[in-house]
Amino acid sequence: MSVQKKISRHIISVMMTVVMMIGLCAGFSIQEIKADSAFETSISGFPDSYKPYLRALHAKYPNWKFVPYNTGIKFSTAVNNESKYDRSLIENSFSKFLKSTATGDYNSKTGTYIAKDGASWVTASKNAVAYFMDPRNFLNEKHIYMFEKLSYDAANQTQAGVEAILDNTFMHNVNMGYITTGGKYKTTDTKYSAKIMEAAQKSKVSAYYLASKIIQEVGSAKHAKYAGMGAGGSVNGQYSKKYTGIYNFYNIGAYSSADPISNGLKWASSGTTYNRPWTGPGKSIIGGASYIGETYINCGQDTAYYQRFNVNKNSTYGLYQHQYMTNIYGAASEAALTSDAYDEMGISKLAKTFVIPVYTSMPSQTATITLGNKTKTGSVISNVNLRKGPSTEYNTLTTLSKGDQVTILKGVVTDMDFCLTWLNNPYWYQIKVTKDGKSYTGYVSASYVTQNKELELVKGLKTKLALTNSSKQTVYYVSDNPGVATVDSSGNVTGVKAGTTTIRAYTAGGSMSSVTVQIKKSYVPDRPVVTAKSRNYNSIKISWTKETGISGYYLYKKNAAGRYKMMAKLSGTTFSYIDKKLTTGKSYGYKVKAYRIVSGKKYKSQRSKPVSAKPVPGKPKKPVIKKGKNSLKVSWNQVKGAKGYVVYRRTGKKGKYRKISTRKGKTTVTFRDKKVAAGTTYYYKVAAYRRSMKKRIYGKKSTGTHLEI
Repeated sequence: MSVQKKISRHIISVMMTVVMMIGLCAGFSIQEIKADSAFETSISGFPDSYKPYLRALHAKYPNWKFVPYNTGIKFSTAVNNESKYDRSLIENSFSKFLKSTATGDYNSKTGTYIAKDGASWVTASKNAVAYFMDPRNFLNEKHIYMFEKLSYDAANQTQAGVEAILDNTFMHNVNMGYITTGGKYKTTDTKYSAKIMEAAQKSKVSAYYLASKIIQEVGSAKHAKYAGMGAGGSVNGQYSKKYTGIYNFYNIGAYSSADPISNGLKWASSGTTYNRPWTGPGKSIIGGASYIGETYINCGQDTAYYQRFNVNKNSTYGLYQHQYMTNIYGAASEAALTSDAYDEMGISKLAKTFVIPVYTSMPSQTATITLGNKTKTGSVISNVNLRKGPSTEYNTLTTLSKGDQVTILKGVVTDMDFCLTWLNNPYWYQIKVTKDGKSYTGYVSASYVTQNKELELVKGLKTKLALTNSSKQTVYYVSDNPGVATVDSSGNVTGVKAGTTTIRAYTAGGSMSSVTVQIKKSYVPDRPVVTAKSRNYNSIKISWTKETGISGYYLYKKNAAGRYKMMAKLSGTTFSYIDKKLTTGKSYGYKVKAYRIVSGKKYKSQRSKPVSAKPVPGKPKKPVIKKGKNSLKVSWNQVKGAKGYVVYRRTGKKGKYRKISTRKGKTTVTFRDKKVAAGTTYYYKVAAYRRSMKKRIYGKKSTGTHLEI
């Protein structure tokens, strides 16, 4: 008899302990390995992006078989579905880059993530879901076991192997002990490993998988008082008076709620299917295995991956339904445990079959995105090591100090294999920094860098973020604080309240970019900061700072009476203006005012502080020097509007430039210096001039150039 549908829909997230993750951070590098033609034929059904990983595995484990399963599902569609209805959770203690801040997942008023399972499990972000759903991230010898077929294998699965998996847990090499429903402690003469083997044979489920699953669900801690018992609430028989002597070694029925363990014990104590009620460890281990076999392994969810992400269209249940765990990294964590056990038993090289999903429109693993400006700056929030690559496995280049200013080049997902460290520091920035007079380019965890403000927006207004996407990848947007600003799936940011937050964009392939946004309370624009400088002999360029959401600008010019009169009305996307037909050498003054139209009402800024400039001839390019007989010939380009040029010279690196010649005529662009001596280095600069208002007006000197006689 099948269990109620609602029970199969809501299963507790995997409970992971730190001790299980220690030492699971081994690196894995992919090399192009030439494989035999038979093997190449066997993997021909995989996309090319899978094959380097499979070749590397085959080189070490030639008896392994890899089978592609074409889901027929677009990858982004699968990610969107696995991100719904609290299907994918992560522990709140891990990186904020892996947690969702969407409505219903994050409390903007308190700045906290909303618990979905017990007190510590919250909704995973879409980029986190995408990472754990992409099979290519786990095609290494540590995590490949999430794709292993989980049927019982009598020839290769032994009680000794189960004991190896149970090592360092309350179940290792001990007889089962338990508390009866009457509250009394009893012992048995049956080891946990023997009972797990019996369960595997009856359920047709892998014994090693069952052992790993139990550890994942109930932990490894021993009971403080009774031998042969665990400390976890599901397996100590003492969780509550109501459920004294009830056990649930797989946490079946413990669906997400404020008290999931009680839900699981309630299910274990009721009904008559699957050997219930589970009034002892043995009944729970065998009955739970039977449940897993009947409802998962033997009905199309015969890999840990399918139990975490049900994308097998041939399973008994619907897509994305009937998933054993909500823990986003549960399958990867189980796979690592299995890998360790197989290595310890020396059976890793035996023949095994791995069924690996393939999606349509798989994301590029090399595509990059840039959100907003290409050049970004920020500061370090505490002392941290700058490393050669994006993980703590790389050597340290230097140690950065709190407050150090950095230039952010790009954001990437760490290249470390999944492990505890990965969950704490998944994303890294490549940065440039100058430290103690030396320039460095390296990587630092993104959680240690605060990005400087790049964009301003007013409360209630919306703007679309500029995005450079190298190959049009699906982008997942997340706001660090939706209480300040929200962002939708298209990259539209809306100001919610005054404050500052960072908007991040991720690709499934691992590229990350971010923009820090300041939300202002008032619709009144900031007073522009304005600069003015000569453009050439008869024009001035006026420029001002960019502000988001501006409807337009007014440009004012000072008249002969000393008053500022509007000379131009410009659009909100215009940030400079060229004033032409001016008199060379004459001073002109300017001011700028911004305005914003909201709901038909115009909000104006104050006028900027006055700026002024004089049109002068342009700056010549760097002169060219050619050596002649007892002379040096200096040449330069013709400058528009110039009526002549002045040549300056100095000798030695620290000498002072002195005027040595005035060349009249706009086309006279050479000078031969005959007053030179052998063994001396001469430096030259050139400036253009023009007569105006009864005097000679000079432009800026060119960059210096030099030559040794």
